[in-house]
Amino acid sequence: MAKYPPGQASVRSVAKAAGVSPMTVSLALRNHPRIPSATRLAVQKVAAKIGYRPDPTIAKLMHHLRAGRRPGYQASIVAITTVPEGAETSYLNDIRRSAQRRAEELGYGFSVWRLSDSPNAKAALQRVFRSRGIEGIMILPMATPRDVTEVIGWDEFSVVSASYSILAPDFHRIVPHQFGNALELCQQLSRRGYQRIGLVLPAEQDIRVHHGFSAAVAWQSMDGGTEMVRSCIHEGTLPAAAVLRTWFARERPDVIIAAGDKECVAIAELLKLSVPGKVAFVSATRTGQSVFAGIDERPEEIGSAAIEQLAAMIQRGEKGTPATPKVTMITGRWIDGASAKARRPRRRVPVPLIQGIG
Repeated sequence: MAKYPPGQASVRSVAKAAGVSPMTVSLALRNHPRIPSATRLAVQKVAAKIGYRPDPTIAKLMHHLRAGRRPGYQASIVAITTVPEGAETSYLNDIRRSAQRRAEELGYGFSVWRLSDSPNAKAALQRVFRSRGIEGIMILPMATPRDVTEVIGWDEFSVVSASYSILAPDFHRIVPHQFGNALELCQQLSRRGYQRIGLVLPAEQDIRVHHGFSAAVAWQSMDGGTEMVRSCIHEGTLPAAAVLRTWFARERPDVIIAAGDKECVAIAELLKLSVPGKVAFVSATRTGQSVFAGIDERPEEIGSAAIEQLAAMIQRGEKGTPATPKVTMITGRWIDGASAKARRPRRRVPVPLIQGIG
């Protein structure tokens, strides 16, 4: 098999040497799932031996032409979750809707599957996904954090997680930038005149996001120009009333950051505070039309980005648990709300000048 001079080998040259069609060569070099893996590897070896190198200008043009038309059906993607139907949060629904929209734009079938904990679920799930032609799995937020290692044979599928709630395996993830979002919350509150920023958050959630929330609030208290306030990191979904009230009396926050809108309401009720009121409240996951100021975590962008990455993995033939898992973080945006209005600046007490004697 002769090697061509630099720049002279073409797709047709590879096709002739490999004994396949130019279309097969084109798809094989892009790791398209339509071509069997053995054929893809054989074609790629032939291309390397004869010295074929794709022209980046032509590749860019072909990508532009493919992107300009709606592709035909390619494969199916399934989104999995343990959240029961009807119990979804608006955050989860926004991710799912945007993921489905983007999958359909790219020509993929899309469906949602609720995981079961029955003993025979793994084998049944494997059969169902094979029969439906599932090639990609998107993991949505779960009802509770869990290890999904034994849920299915992951090596048969391309997988992307859109949640921190998967403890294992370690897949590629598209998730909110929790530290950046919490820091943005603190800085927005500081600009509005709040000096004692208190965080109330479940310990389980803080651990899942690698302490992104508590780290940002701690930095703000120590180096961000506001006063030191210890966070209330608690067990369970909500803190015990006595624990919360003791923390509130000791730390005297003028604003409380909670995990979401519902948590803000529950904490205000436990402390017998009105919203809006003397103590401000902000939501770390603000959703829909809300009285609460806070961060929009942009779930639509998370869902869309997850599908785009999953589609690229399917085309490259990347399956199973990655050797080097990558995390893509989506930065949220501050949304104003009546629960955290700007405060009047503190009045400064003039310091009298001390005149010298003599």
